Amino acid sequence: MNLKLILKYKYLMIMKTKIIFGIFSMIIFAGFINGYLFTEEAKAQEKHSCNYAVDLPKQDVSAGEEKEMLYMIEEEKMARDFYVTLFDKWGLRPFGNIKKAEQRHMDAIESILNKYGIANPVSGLKTGEFKNEKIKNLYLSLIEQGNKSALDALKAGAEIEEVDIKDLMEAVKNTDNKDIAIVYNNLQRASENHLRAFTRNISRRGETYTPKHLDKKYFDEIVN
Repeated sequence: MNLKLILKYKYLMIMKTKIIFGIFSMIIFAGFINGYLFTEEAKAQEKHSCNYAVDLPKQDVSAGEEKEMLYMIEEEKMARDFYVTLFDKWGLRPFGNIKKAEQRHMDAIESILNKYGIANPVSGLKTGEFKNEKIKNLYLSLIEQGNKSALDALKAGAEIEEVDIKDLMEAVKNTDNKDIAIVYNNLQRASENHLRAFTRNISRRGETYTPKHLDKKYFDEIVN
């Protein structure tokens, strides 16, 4: 093998080594970035969790904030009771899944009530029993609608989530407590997911749901 071929061979081997090293470095760097992003995402999710909210230092709770928490837990109970009742009637999968989620919503608010030593107003109440007349009347109205057909039940479910989102948005505005706001924001995101699920199921039945409580632009942003 002459000198030129030897030098060319050595040059190619050096370049090959550099390329392999470069690719290997890129893989390690990408793995580091992905790991970092995953860790940061997990931290962000944890900061929005109800458990995280409970562990935050206590803040003063105003009479207005207490009243709103008591109202919201009863509203979440109304949603749960509706889905439990209509799932038994129609057997719709969204109702079966979301009734469990609504129980978790109640548990989340109850955890904050317990944190501040506030009694749970819905403890011991049976399905369909409510203390707040406004919530009771809404429940009865939606149950009446939902009993007409499976499609009507889905539309009533979408309306429940609309009401919940609107009330949670207002509740967030009315509190300066970080822990309470975290819980409300967490529940709002879940309710937006529920609303999307209902509108999809309504669309599959050839119908379109028209919002009754949310601004049309904001509603479209949620469902689209």
